[in-house]
Amino acid sequence: MRITAVQGDITEQRVDAIVNAADTRMRGGGGVDGAIHRAGGIEVLQDCIDRFPHGLATGDAGWTTAGRLPATWVIHTVGPNYAAGQQDRRLLESCYRRALHVADELGARIVAFPLVSAGIYGWPERDAVNAAVRTIAATGTAVEEVRIVAFSVKLFALVEGELAADTPMKVLSAVRLLHERGYHGVRVLPGMSASGMSWRIAIAAARDFVEEHGSSHLRGGADAIYYSTSDGVRFGHGEVTVATPIEEVADLILAALPRLTADADDAEHVRWYAGMLDLCERHRTLPVAYSDSHDPPPGWEIGWGSGRSYPAPPA
Repeated sequence: MRITAVQGDITEQRVDAIVNAADTRMRGGGGVDGAIHRAGGIEVLQDCIDRFPHGLATGDAGWTTAGRLPATWVIHTVGPNYAAGQQDRRLLESCYRRALHVADELGARIVAFPLVSAGIYGWPERDAVNAAVRTIAATGTAVEEVRIVAFSVKLFALVEGELAADTPMKVLSAVRLLHERGYHGVRVLPGMSASGMSWRIAIAAARDFVEEHGSSHLRGGADAIYYSTSDGVRFGHGEVTVATPIEEVADLILAALPRLTADADDAEHVRWYAGMLDLCERHRTLPVAYSDSHDPPPGWEIGWGSGRSYPAPPA
């Protein structure tokens, strides 16, 4: 599945199915619900009446015709009303899962979602975005493309940020997976650019890193694979998105390091790396071993500028 962020009007999306953030009555309302009913016409409302005479439960989903919309179907899902006290995130996650299951029943391959409950229902925006991206990515489905459509510039930026933030963490996690597979010789060197605007990382075999004056750098001509947050989801000869399995990221690293073997034995470094990554995951941030613009604290900094340090890797 490919997940993308789109800024615009969901009623204009030319896809197999658009998702409507409906209410339990299923008779049209405000926000996205009202916009979809207005653009789809009376056919959408009549199908809601015929198919859902008693409405739909919160967290559930069902489909109707799309009427005059450029899509084929509308998948209606009822989000929880945070402002009214429905604050169980599992209900919000259920909306995305159920909508994708209905899409599979219909055979839809391209689906456009709004940010369910993020409007008049008052769900906190950052958590609404996180729930959307994480749940869609974790749901088994035959849908090939999901567009998360944000009407405002602010929400669009939040969705893009959530999608982009997953790539560097998956790269770091793929190195941990390679360690678990026996490739103990994989090493990383993460740092910040001179502008402080992008995080970057070099991944190579331990033998290709040189220690000089207390800092590490790569030997000239060494096999290595690089990533920078300025690259977005591009990594090596592929892409790493929120929907990319960690195993595929690990394979991209191995493809770039053809001389790497699984015969090294460095359990101390493997434990050190696992502890460092666990700290990054808990704080939802990235490690920094060096910076071109300022001197980080001793060891590695967990979150640039945070002052939170982790011991340097064992010699």
